[in-house]
Amino acid sequence: MVKRDRVEIMAEILSLCLEPQTKTHVMYGTNLSWKMLQHYLSELQTLKLLEVHNNSTRYVATKRGREFLEKWKELQLLL
Repeated sequence: MVKRDRVEIMAEILSLCLEPQTKTHVMYGTNLSWKMLQHYLSELQTLKLLEVHNNSTRYVATKRGREFLEKWKELQLLL
């Protein structure tokens, strides 16, 4: 199994969160531990790529997060 780098994990989280998702759904979808998930969610929120959806327990990618994801996919096609 190939190790994922930081940006790849962040892109996976954003991809899952194009629609509002719970932490549990994101954790299982990305195969991260709870501790690592908390770290990445916090980092993505600090970077304004992810936000809490309508003061609920769900997370959703921001416009900036969706733009990041589009650029990430374009870069993947070049590699």
